[in-house]
Amino acid sequence: MDSIPFRRETTWYGGRGLFATEPIPKGTLLHTCPAPYASVIYRVFRKEVCGHCFAYSFDARRNAWNVKLEAGSGIWFCGEKCRDDWIRDENVGQLIGGMNVAVDKLAKNMDKRAAGQIFPPELLVSNMTQEVIDRAWADAESASLPTDAQAGSAPVLEELELDTVRFLLSAVVRRYIEDSAQTAPLLNSWADLLQLQNNELQYICGRPYVLASQLRIYAFIRRIVSSVPLLAPYLATSETVRAVLARDQGNVFGMYEMSQEGDSEMLGWSMYVSASYFNHDCAPNVRKERAGRALLFYTTRDVDLGEELCISYIDITDTVADRRKELSLNWYFDCVCQRCKRELEKT
Repeated sequence: MDSIPFRRETTWYGGRGLFATEPIPKGTLLHTCPAPYASVIYRVFRKEVCGHCFAYSFDARRNAWNVKLEAGSGIWFCGEKCRDDWIRDENVGQLIGGMNVAVDKLAKNMDKRAAGQIFPPELLVSNMTQEVIDRAWADAESASLPTDAQAGSAPVLEELELDTVRFLLSAVVRRYIEDSAQTAPLLNSWADLLQLQNNELQYICGRPYVLASQLRIYAFIRRIVSSVPLLAPYLATSETVRAVLARDQGNVFGMYEMSQEGDSEMLGWSMYVSASYFNHDCAPNVRKERAGRALLFYTTRDVDLGEELCISYIDITDTVADRRKELSLNWYFDCVCQRCKRELEKT
């Protein structure tokens, strides 16, 4: 990570965390994640959020941005510089722009009568196991792609599923860019992404309907990418899509914008690989701040030698019961921080 006095170590409660190697003063910038590995702006906000720096047009007292990539691409920018920087850094070979056009085109041709008929109801079992999940993905991989004449047979996706398609395609393109460059970015590579916690089984066991949704998304993406030789190898199997989906839950950051009234608006979501190395604490000593497309992490107080550096995943003003319930439901762990221990002893 940055040349800052901390390192990754195994924690006493399992997994790895970041620990101070010397005292760190309050207000220290610990780490900067310059860009997400994958991201998506919700479709309803695409005209209002810059595709590069994520600036919200309403903050600039505008209804929408007027600089766009190209007709039908669904990507708008706050200015020409952001557009040009995004083309250079993200839209290599016009892949993301082309993928967005293809997604919207196929979405318009979906046969609405096929909704809910893509995968069998036996996937909605309450006793989900890893074997059931693996078999379902293997069947999805072996399914033949329809011909162009069968455009109406594309899986019917809800709006959030289509946003997930765009999120996954940004990850596929990022992996292609990394492989093509033959050099991996420090702590934001595909190999680093695979080091993040895999929550596939826990997530699907808690929400069995998710598996059928993920398989529809994969089938849809295969239709999109089958005609793009550069990306087709990454969808020949489900490995890339499945790896990202397995780490999406619990490892992504909501793209929020705060209004002057204090209300928050979630504009999309992003996966910052190295940012996920910060574990949770209900009395965090680190805060995160978004600056454009970058995530910055600052200490909120003086940190002692050997102390773990933690952020908060949730609203820490909630009660200990509500905090622990949310962390267990959405991040799959029982919080053992000192604050929770103290508050539990009082109940």
